[in-house]
Amino acid sequence: MALSSRLLVVFLQCVIVAGQSCLFAQSAGTVKEARPTGDPYSTEESTAGSPLLAQRDADLRAAIVSQPDSPDLLYALALVLRQEGKSRESLDTYTQAAHYRKPGPEDLRSVALNYVMLGDYEDAIRWLELAVQMGPSDADVLYALGRCYYSKDRYADAGRMFERVLAIQPTHLKAEENLGLVYEATNQPDKAEAALRNAASRASQTGPDEWPFRDLGSFLLDHDRGSDAVEPLRTAVRIQAGCAACHEELGRALLAKHDINGGIAELEQAAELDPKNPKTHYELGRALRQAGQLDRAKQEFALSQKLYTSHSEE
Repeated sequence: MALSSRLLVVFLQCVIVAGQSCLFAQSAGTVKEARPTGDPYSTEESTAGSPLLAQRDADLRAAIVSQPDSPDLLYALALVLRQEGKSRESLDTYTQAAHYRKPGPEDLRSVALNYVMLGDYEDAIRWLELAVQMGPSDADVLYALGRCYYSKDRYADAGRMFERVLAIQPTHLKAEENLGLVYEATNQPDKAEAALRNAASRASQTGPDEWPFRDLGSFLLDHDRGSDAVEPLRTAVRIQAGCAACHEELGRALLAKHDINGGIAELEQAAELDPKNPKTHYELGRALRQAGQLDRAKQEFALSQKLYTSHSEE
């Protein structure tokens, strides 16, 4: 039996024993990048590789040897395993823990994030929907479900989740930012800009999160407002100097502002950070051509074409 099915069976058994099976009977019927999906999505809160996390893992395993049926220890270990990026082992441990105690909303959220790391958004959504039924006012669960809906292009559902988060926590920066992207995806540019500007206004210009500024800058750039996009994109680059996409977008924004030398410098930095990105080399070629550097432009166009061909053959 698949891991997800085993966990569901155990969870259902626990609920029935607790006399709450109606909860699950009710659940049966039921673009643009928005912060990275897949692995990076679930590592926003991860401390994978941390010595403290490794020590916590070892301590919990040692304690479980003498208390193998302790749900507290098993749930704690399952969470640590997820934070370490050990998704399948974490799911196995959640299944084991569910034999001894029914999971709560935060446990199910963690189960779902394991499935996100594995690229299985359907199972992630299923567990998060159950978690929302158990904890309808849990902002973290609602936000995670909104993110998964967005990743599956379910924009209306995602928007409802982010609105519910903001009703609970009106200053929730990430929910505001993602709601702006929902508005953009559903062709509501005025609402999108307002939400993205609100998120950027709440974000720290010293980091560590560049996404509110990058999303606002990208939106403005996509709507032919490159000059307006320069400042938020400069902030994104300042926060995350190693972000190739931030440099690439800032380069295009500077070109739109007729700062050719500045645009070329940013595009060169992007190409250095991500040398196999054909789009970056193409944009650099265009900038060099605009600057009259025709030989270099020709080289960049040729490299871009070669990389596009290589990607299409993979």
